Amino acid sequence: MKRLAKIVFLVFLLSSFCGCTKSVEIQNFTFSGMGTVLSVIYTGERNEALENAVKKDAGTVESELSYYKDSSFVSILNREAHEKEVVVPEHICRLIEKSIEFGEMSGGVFDITYKSTGELWENSKNRIPDEKTIEEKQRFVGSDKLSVNCAENKIKFAGIGVKIDLGGVAKGYAIDRAADIMKKYGVENFIVNYGGDMLFCGNKGGKPWSIGIKNPDKPSEILKKLELGTSGCKGVATSGDYERFFVIEGETFSHILNPKTGKPVKDARSVTVIGENATLTDAAATAVSVALHEKEAVKKIMEKFRVKIYTLSGEDSVLKEW
Repeated sequence: MKRLAKIVFLVFLLSSFCGCTKSVEIQNFTFSGMGTVLSVIYTGERNEALENAVKKDAGTVESELSYYKDSSFVSILNREAHEKEVVVPEHICRLIEKSIEFGEMSGGVFDITYKSTGELWENSKNRIPDEKTIEEKQRFVGSDKLSVNCAENKIKFAGIGVKIDLGGVAKGYAIDRAADIMKKYGVENFIVNYGGDMLFCGNKGGKPWSIGIKNPDKPSEILKKLELGTSGCKGVATSGDYERFFVIEGETFSHILNPKTGKPVKDARSVTVIGENATLTDAAATAVSVALHEKEAVKKIMEKFRVKIYTLSGEDSVLKEW
């Protein structure tokens, strides 16, 4: 199975800082983590302690939440939680609890137990999983297969076939943690960009941060430019078929699976979601990608998550604003 790297169809528009209400000194740093490129832009003097703290924390999040690291808490749960209650740190229990809440808010199209079936596609050995096997694995998908007790930080799975993956919120969660670090160091104006999922806080010298949604077929073309305000923070997440995909038996499949069918979603070319924080928009972008062809479901996601949504689907070349 061939895996292809994520392509980001969102670009933030710094437009240099000329023309701002005052001269602003800009710092930026870039590093690797979570299987992608992580970067931060902030205003003011360079602060190495801040930058090291952000880098260290991103590594901590990856080590704790990665589905692919044997020592992560996610992997420990997937190995042991079907046999016994597993104790995890409180912040991880709360994130799993919040992920279940996101699932309820999305009408079930966001579900961290999707991996129960998703592992079939990941371990397909270049063969498309058969319908019977998918159906059997689907028995282990659903938040009702998880027992989460955050008063004691204990988690239990309903059976050996239950698997979780926090990939749908991990980057957003890491971004929000990075933002907390930035603020702790007294930085109010910044952008955290982890592989295309972003958080914009404050402003650029008194003017709003801006983003442009690119055309996935013509990356040099910006379909829509949006301003994000001059105060507070806004999470921005992108998702879609053109971001990450894999090929089995010569057929291209999205990396996003529909937890209700156990199969990859189709025609979600580009999804952009804007909301109050990065954890929420990360989850909402996945949910919208799954529910894209169900108009009422997308509207409910927009209302429940309180987000703005912009999508391209199928052969449509016109960006839709929900």
